[in-house]
Amino acid sequence: MRRTVLLAIAGLVLALLVPAVTTAPAQAASAWPVTQSGQPRNNNAMSLQHLLTARGWSTTADGVFGAGTKSNLQAFQSSQGLTADGIAGSGTWPRLVVQVSQGSANTNAVKAAQTQLNKYGANLVVDGIFGSGTRASVVSFQANRGLSQTGTVDLATWQELLGWSQTYDQSLCYSTGGSSTSSLTTAQLANVNTITDATQAAGGNRNVQIIALMTAMQESKYCNIQFGDRDSLGLFQQRPSQGWCPGSVACVNPTQSTQGFLGVSSATSNPGLFDISGWESMEKTLAADRVQRSCCPNAYAQWEPMATSLVNTYGG
Repeated sequence: MRRTVLLAIAGLVLALLVPAVTTAPAQAASAWPVTQSGQPRNNNAMSLQHLLTARGWSTTADGVFGAGTKSNLQAFQSSQGLTADGIAGSGTWPRLVVQVSQGSANTNAVKAAQTQLNKYGANLVVDGIFGSGTRASVVSFQANRGLSQTGTVDLATWQELLGWSQTYDQSLCYSTGGSSTSSLTTAQLANVNTITDATQAAGGNRNVQIIALMTAMQESKYCNIQFGDRDSLGLFQQRPSQGWCPGSVACVNPTQSTQGFLGVSSATSNPGLFDISGWESMEKTLAADRVQRSCCPNAYAQWEPMATSLVNTYGG
């Protein structure tokens, strides 16, 4: 009896000493989304395209639900005995998604999962490799949504990834985001804050913040997109093939891409703003172009008033 009591006390003490894993309370499942032609470019459409390819119907994954995507979706629906209406809803998504986990060989299904995780700020490179970084993002998302933290993108996790909030969908941000201070979306403002914070942390003054914000608005509309001209990525549309971010990760991490633009990132040897001789005395649009090496050096100038207003509000 004494031994039993001592064991019980010991167990209680141990339970008090070992911290519990923080998990959001279980919640009602999100509804499967309805994804169809005519919608703005978005991550759900891009994931659908990756999944169609994973299922054997090769589809360009650009997030634009066009005629080719609809035709391939109808073919998939017919193969599953579903109504071939070319609309992905609650009857189609559960048949289309593919369970993936660390080490999964179905690269297109993994790309679909990574695309969805990026909708919630994972900042993953969509490379189809389900490594430790992707698994950590899955576990974090599952904890946030009150799901079992298995690290496997199962049916329940797919349902949350696809059907939950669209607020931070970076592709949708680009399609529907505002182009004035008062019309910026939540996703755009989150990226604005990241840019100003990263600029301050690098020792940048007010003018540096304005130049960085002018540039990002012209290049990406303050949206952390994974598409652009050729292999351009992220807020500043930096190109891995041009040495901005070998491995691509730094191009899609808002803080690291800002550091790259400034010239304080270890991910690139390309010159950033701080490396440009005399940038302080240049017109801001020309200073931006010296980093970006764009086709249109004066294009950034149109955003200077907006960037100045944003620095007044969000800058340090």
